[in-house]
Amino acid sequence: MEKLNNPSEFSLIFKYALKDLSRNYHKISSIIVTLFISLFILSAIFTIEDSLKKELNDNAKALLGGDIEIDYNRNQGNLYLVNKVKEFATVSQMIEFSTMLSTTGREKNKSLFTRIKTVDEKYPLYGNVVYEPIGAYERMQKEPNTILINESLSKTLNIKINELVKVQDKNFKVIGIIKSVPDVSGFVAFGDWALAGKQTLEILKLNGIGSFLNYEYKVKFNENDNSEEIEERIEEIFKDDQKVKLRYPENSASGIKRIINNFSQFLSLVSISAMLIAGIGIANTLLSFINQNNMSIAVRKAVGFYSGNIKRLYYLQLFILLFVITVVAYGSSFLIVPIVDKYLSDGLGLNVYPAFSILNFLKIFLTGLLVLVIFSIPTISSIDQVKASNLFRNVFQNLQFYYSKRSVALSFILLSILILLFTVGSEQPSYSLGYFAAFFVCLIVFFLLSKLIIFFLKKFKSSPIISLKVSIKNITQTKSITPITVMSLGLGVTLLLTLALVGTNFQREIAKSIPDIAPDYFFVGIQKGEREKFEQGILNMDPNAFIEIVPMVSSGIVKINGVDPNTYIKPDNDSYWVIGSERRSSWVENIPKDNAILDGKWWDLSNPDQLQISLDAKVAKDFNIQLGDIFTLNVYGREIEGEVINFREVDYRDLSINFAMLFNPQFAKNIPHEYLATAKFNSNKFDETEMLKIMPSLSMIKIADYLSKVTAVLNKVFIAVTLISAVTIVIGLIVISSAIMVQGKIKEYQNLVFKILGFSKKQIIFSSLIEFIIIFKSVILIAIFFAVLGSKFIMENIFELVWMFDFKVLIYLGFSIGFVTLILILLTNLKYLNPKVYPLIRNQ
Repeated sequence: MEKLNNPSEFSLIFKYALKDLSRNYHKISSIIVTLFISLFILSAIFTIEDSLKKELNDNAKALLGGDIEIDYNRNQGNLYLVNKVKEFATVSQMIEFSTMLSTTGREKNKSLFTRIKTVDEKYPLYGNVVYEPIGAYERMQKEPNTILINESLSKTLNIKINELVKVQDKNFKVIGIIKSVPDVSGFVAFGDWALAGKQTLEILKLNGIGSFLNYEYKVKFNENDNSEEIEERIEEIFKDDQKVKLRYPENSASGIKRIINNFSQFLSLVSISAMLIAGIGIANTLLSFINQNNMSIAVRKAVGFYSGNIKRLYYLQLFILLFVITVVAYGSSFLIVPIVDKYLSDGLGLNVYPAFSILNFLKIFLTGLLVLVIFSIPTISSIDQVKASNLFRNVFQNLQFYYSKRSVALSFILLSILILLFTVGSEQPSYSLGYFAAFFVCLIVFFLLSKLIIFFLKKFKSSPIISLKVSIKNITQTKSITPITVMSLGLGVTLLLTLALVGTNFQREIAKSIPDIAPDYFFVGIQKGEREKFEQGILNMDPNAFIEIVPMVSSGIVKINGVDPNTYIKPDNDSYWVIGSERRSSWVENIPKDNAILDGKWWDLSNPDQLQISLDAKVAKDFNIQLGDIFTLNVYGREIEGEVINFREVDYRDLSINFAMLFNPQFAKNIPHEYLATAKFNSNKFDETEMLKIMPSLSMIKIADYLSKVTAVLNKVFIAVTLISAVTIVIGLIVISSAIMVQGKIKEYQNLVFKILGFSKKQIIFSSLIEFIIIFKSVILIAIFFAVLGSKFIMENIFELVWMFDFKVLIYLGFSIGFVTLILILLTNLKYLNPKVYPLIRNQ
């Protein structure tokens, strides 16, 4: 028969493939299940990411608060220039600051560090403020000493509407609760916040850098204006103003976008691991399916079909199956979006909706296709082993995976494309490549482990225990599923244990280790003449409190070696935060104990009139700074040049007082400054409200409050990660089950022989138990080894936190996975315990 190449013949194959697939879909149920689970997880990640990005892009102007933002940071800015913009556009002024908000009139008053945004009548330029009751926002603009607080603040301090609260030493009336605001900035995304009228700043008379003042002017263009022309016009107005930063809608919510990209990349890599493990199961199930159709293939060859045409038939069936599963999986992923929408709308005021993306659909389909083809090549190639003469011999031929140089090369090319698909364009391409490298190293190690187990068991001397002999024979036989079991189980267990160790270490650091070494409070806004009063106020409440007080000044890097750093340092740089806005800096006489000098020398006392800078070594590395480089700093509107003379190893983990830049005290002590302090208490006698009576302008940041919020967020993150990694284990178990089914015919013959020889079911089951224990003990030891290395690397190099070995987690998870796997193997083997004797003897 000629090869089928013309369209009519292809149509015939397509119809035959559909008919064959409808008849045999139940035989490949494990392929359908593993493919659906893998593609559903991947689809859910892509759909949620795409929906979030679409929401952020569609509402970019609302998130920014205007068509353009004029940001003066802690300075009021050049109002003459701002007024020039008002001539042709609408401008809304808003000023953010941080302070203490306290309850009043209670037996035990409470206070909380709060971010307050003062706004004018034009706010918001885009979007809406959602609040209750009706009219509260308008009242806030007209009535002085009124405030709207967010739901979190209301719940934390149990504040009701119309209740009086104290902001510094002034009373404010809470006239409403805010549900959400359109401009989701950092202060909204994480913390307690409030809105107040524009007159609030005059009432409080804030002037210290400890209030973290931030002046912003949001601009809205007229409806018929050309956006590009207006942007150029505004840029021209502010071109000579070095204090201002212009931000555009595409820059809005950049922090949230970065978090989404990083988290999506991580989950995508975990899900592709599940798909690759599923690929092993697909290969085995497909081989079992082809073995069951052995005679059918022989018949086709006998009537003139070429092997190539039969292979096309199977590839076409897989393609049709993949397309249907991809459509169902991608469609099902939309069901996850409402859950995410509820969480985000409650937390950030963002609303996300399912959004179909043909690009995402194609990427998911292509991923499935690549995995399917990579693992199907050696299986479908085994069709070449089937001979038409098998029909006349009535012999069952058990097929094996077939590899040729061409198929190996093709698999390698397709695998490279798959890796590039998840690497190119990702937030951190190096992390993706590293992840894939680690995955395949683990895969190779577990494969070699399986061969090592077989090698040593073959050397094992004879044992009088019959069940042990059977177990060793099953593990070491030529067509053993030992390599498949070891690889699929090993990869799944390694992934789950690694994530579990990372999660428990993270939670331990935040819940216990960091609080143990971190101060209890940060105090900001201590004026120059208030240092003694502050210190005495603390010691009166707790004489044994450990207090650390340092000077603090606000400074911004304007130039590095005469060049504006914003022109060549991009926002994705790890240390961009140093130049992103003005930072707080300090000075000390001696080298801090926890800031070792890595390069350079300490202060040059012979040159006290020159500003000398000690820089964080990581910042120096990220910015490619060398010793002797010159920084131009903006300090209270005055530009000062300073030389970088040393690099320090700064550890921010313990939350103690640390600065990216330190100055030489001989020069810096004459700069107007405030004080920043920390305190570690040895009793519970410290009272925030009493301290505010002594120093009303003082801001107190309780570390425990913020750590609890971080813990709550991390718990939700790790639940998602654990669920996805658990799915990987489930897929691994399906793989093992499919591998046992590949051996189905062999198992039936083997159990028939045992039955004839008089073996009991108990002995056969006991042999399966011994077989599993031998394999699982080896797998779990290697998996723990990789999990320890992986989690240690992630904690110490990526998160820069302390890693500790958690034996309890490994024991609990190890035993749980082992027990579930054992039950699955025993249940899968049960169907082969009662073979029908006569049909097998007759080779039926």
